[in-house]
Amino acid sequence: MDAQEYTPNYTQINELYIDTVVIDDTEFITLWCFTVLDDEYKFVYLGCDFTQFNQILIAAGEKGKEIALHLAETLDKPYDAPTLIPIKEDFDEYLELTGHDIIVYEPLALEDDFEEYDEEDEDLPIEQLFGGKPNKIRQKYLIYQLDKLYPSKVFEPEQLFKGDLAECFEDDSLELAQLYYDYLNAMENGYGEAEARQLAGLEREIFFRMARKASELWK
Repeated sequence: MDAQEYTPNYTQINELYIDTVVIDDTEFITLWCFTVLDDEYKFVYLGCDFTQFNQILIAAGEKGKEIALHLAETLDKPYDAPTLIPIKEDFDEYLELTGHDIIVYEPLALEDDFEEYDEEDEDLPIEQLFGGKPNKIRQKYLIYQLDKLYPSKVFEPEQLFKGDLAECFEDDSLELAQLYYDYLNAMENGYGEAEARQLAGLEREIFFRMARKASELWK
């Protein structure tokens, strides 16, 4: 049977806080890091190659250069595979990357069944090591692959022409207000929050907020 063609589902993040770098005997690196997804800080495994990781170090500025030297010293000596380089532990802070559009995709979703374990066991799931609650039934890891990163483009208007803005977006704001009422109607008819927003086409938080504000303006 031929394998189904996989189409990546790209996600953009704008904050990355790298805790640990894991290097093995391949050309790929795994980063243990935190990022913001759905307005929450979440722990993720982020895979990249050495070229991409070098781009991250350059984008991180002076701290990236400092860590690059530290990594070079580590790799210049014999090391086990895999080897863990704890950035947060060695430098008392995360390697922080902000001000960039970081495009990632989920190549696979691993769901591992764990047997019940002793709390004294040293081989605990990484989430518990970072203070998370143990899940003795099923644990899902967030795994992403880095596609590319580039500096963010920030919209900084010099002047706001309120009259032109109102005229330009009058029809659009009315349509947004209608979408918000579609959402309210779905909620009143038994749909949950997520389903109602999906039905109204307001899954993204920014569109939802715009629709709600538009409904207030048109009262």
